[in-house]
Amino acid sequence: MSTGDYDPVSSRPEFASVAPSVVPSPPQDLRHLDPRVVKLWRLTHAIAAAVLMLIASITALTVGMVFPEDWPWVLAAWVALATLFLWLVFWYPARAYRAWGYRIDEKVLETHRGIWFRVIQLLPLSRLQHVDLHSGPLERSFGLATLILHTAGTHHAMLTIPGLAAGEAVRLRDHLVAAGGGDDAV
Repeated sequence: MSTGDYDPVSSRPEFASVAPSVVPSPPQDLRHLDPRVVKLWRLTHAIAAAVLMLIASITALTVGMVFPEDWPWVLAAWVALATLFLWLVFWYPARAYRAWGYRIDEKVLETHRGIWFRVIQLLPLSRLQHVDLHSGPLERSFGLATLILHTAGTHHAMLTIPGLAAGEAVRLRDHLVAAGGGDDAV
């Protein structure tokens, strides 16, 4: 084998089982978010899309009036943007819901999320500093809450679990506060 053919992963037997699959498949015991979160995400995306489409419509009309020869291109761009927003409102929330899951055992909280880029986060419960519950007006109208878990470090040292039933979020918060370890934990 020449130097150019050397593969450090496949040449070591202990890595042979990990080499083919970089991201492990999600465990079967993951808990899912509350299904009502799909409606919440659709509503929030629809509100954002409506505001952006209003801005795009005003812009398209203005550009179309100033440059009438470019009207077909302006209309095509507006239709493409409307199609993107329809996709964002109808397809994306259901797919994001199916991608979300979490699991808690006696030592770690594990979350799985992401459609194109899978993100798997592990939070050792002994590193937990404090737990927040967030529930905005739209979340409250759907009976949902977001659990925010903070660890030591910067403001980015946190993990969120959105779309939990409000009662489940309170139960989970209380469980995590009781399970947090160490002197500096919750």
